[in-house]
Amino acid sequence: MTPLGAVAVELSAAADDWERAVFAVRLPEAWRGASADAARAQHARLVDVGGGLLDRARRLAAVLADVAAREPFDDARLADALARAARSEPAAVGPAADGPAPASVAHWWAGLPARERLVLERPELVGALDGLPASARDRANRARLAATRDATETELAELTRARDAVRGPGELQDVEVRLAAVTARLGRILAIDTAAAGRMLLALDPASGRAAIGIGDVDMARHVGVFVPGFTARAEDLPARTAELAALTGPGVAAVAWYDYAAPQWPEVLDPARSVLGTRAATVASTRLASFLDGVAPGAHVTAVGHSYGSLVVAQAAATSHAVDDVVLLGSPGVTPLPRQPTWVAEARLDPVADAGWFGPDPNGLPDARPLATTGATGHDEYLRPGGTSAANVAAVVSGRPGDVSADRTVGVGDRLRDLLPG
Repeated sequence: MTPLGAVAVELSAAADDWERAVFAVRLPEAWRGASADAARAQHARLVDVGGGLLDRARRLAAVLADVAAREPFDDARLADALARAARSEPAAVGPAADGPAPASVAHWWAGLPARERLVLERPELVGALDGLPASARDRANRARLAATRDATETELAELTRARDAVRGPGELQDVEVRLAAVTARLGRILAIDTAAAGRMLLALDPASGRAAIGIGDVDMARHVGVFVPGFTARAEDLPARTAELAALTGPGVAAVAWYDYAAPQWPEVLDPARSVLGTRAATVASTRLASFLDGVAPGAHVTAVGHSYGSLVVAQAAATSHAVDDVVLLGSPGVTPLPRQPTWVAEARLDPVADAGWFGPDPNGLPDARPLATTGATGHDEYLRPGGTSAANVAAVVSGRPGDVSADRTVGVGDRLRDLLPG
């Protein structure tokens, strides 16, 4: 067995051990009280999160096994990167910082003699790799989504029947907690399914609800805009968000709703590793985003669009990505440094987040930033409202029409205060 094949076997075995350790646990039915309630809630969360970790581990194991089976394998760089990615910290989401480069993945894919068979037989492999054609990832991820939806609906039906058959309050509580977790997971799956109808499903983590959805023909587009949401973004938002992004597209222009990261949520505000007040969640996400940007549309004009906390993710990803041509920051709470690419900044009237300067200087006030008019938009959430000036300006940048941009720098309350205060 090759070293790469051995890593695949080890990773599969570790995933099996994790599944037994987490999913086989049953808390004592007789355990009562606040501690028992907290333990059951935490275990339900562990099961839900653990499903996503298992999915990613098995997906990577499939990649390794497939590469190891195709000998002689002459792309040593990709083989080594995959092996190192398999040994990355288990908390990492998606490709590791030293994972396979999208260009290497594309080279590997181009040399495969039976790519369609791989899409059908290894959808967990194809759907996850940055650098593969959007059409191939879409077909693979749709197959995975359909299978996951069927399995989750079956699990929900089984738990519903189990609830009707329980005998004691402790057992009932245990079933109810599991039922709530599965119901929430099914809701995320259905939201992704709805948003992906008639579009391209470019990334998928069924357990967590992370996904990336392309609007338009991403493979053939000359211009591609990749939108990254911010604080409280969830899979349930995808149907409405993709409808907004559809207005940015047109002939030769595609857009992507990149919800393939764990955006900070309200319950995590006090968690240093996940808080919207810190940069760690953005840093983890930026590695994934940079890889996606480098592989999504080779040769196309790529614009990275970040809203709110997502602007921090975009700024960090743009610092390492080789594919980003333009950056758009919407309602940004500050970034450091300003991306090296041409950077367009939109600040709506009465948007307190855009004046926060929490993560660095307000980009709206920096001399190198290119202001976008936001006439008619108010507050933090109207930047992509169809028919609005802000959305039209974003569409002009994404489609490579800078001459059609209407420029106007909104001066907010925070800007005026900074002008008045010394230092």
